[in-house]
Amino acid sequence: MTAFNAFSFGWGAKENYNDILRPFYDALYRSNLDVDFIDPTSTDIEKYKLIIVPALYAAPDSLLNRLNRFVKNGGNVVYTFKSGFSDENVKVRPAVQPGIINEACGISYSQFTIPDNVSLKGDPYKVGKEKNQVKNWMELVTPTTAKVLASYDHPVWGKYAAITENKYGKGTATYIGCMTSNSLTEKIIQETVKNAGLWGPNQEIAFPVITKSGVNQYGKKIHYYFNYSSSPGNFTYPYNGGTDLLSNTRIDKNARITLEPWGMKIVEE
Repeated sequence: MTAFNAFSFGWGAKENYNDILRPFYDALYRSNLDVDFIDPTSTDIEKYKLIIVPALYAAPDSLLNRLNRFVKNGGNVVYTFKSGFSDENVKVRPAVQPGIINEACGISYSQFTIPDNVSLKGDPYKVGKEKNQVKNWMELVTPTTAKVLASYDHPVWGKYAAITENKYGKGTATYIGCMTSNSLTEKIIQETVKNAGLWGPNQEIAFPVITKSGVNQYGKKIHYYFNYSSSPGNFTYPYNGGTDLLSNTRIDKNARITLEPWGMKIVEE
């Protein structure tokens, strides 16, 4: 974070690390995906199926090699631009970029620029013209073994990849070489979550209806539903039948539920 904030997108750029990280967290939150924050001191990253790595600008070789092994052993990683660029002392790696992780990502690049009226060719994520634009930063990525998921719509840079996916060992590494709109980010994350086998019944319910789950002191599963909206929220309850604890009424599996504006339900299976 410190390294990225020092260099950002070049002289005079106002964007900081949170501008990169937050849209990815928001995309997960809006899709009702539970998230842990982990860092290089974590000793158990191997327990995860999917790790999202926003702008890992400065990192030691050991961490990048560990992430490569994570993918090789069956994990899924999503990297953004400016990952692997320098070591822990913010010394630019004199190697193929993105440094070290290019092995798992199956890509390379030697040039980057600031996009001006650049979008993804063919609107691959179906978000519409305005939301299909890229902004602030774009790396001119060349795939080596990676599959191109999106390329730039530009008369000169159109030959370069914008987003790639690479099978490496038993896992998959996705690389996002440009800063995407929030809508694009959300679509990309949803696709990677599905490919990682993590898309479940909660993901069929999306913002503004947010759901969380837990286990109470009696060992019973509890599901919470919040409507963050001034309009009614509708969803299908996907779990075993239970009781709405706020109204003491029965909720059957696959029942269609309407939440009043700003309303909530707590269901005990």
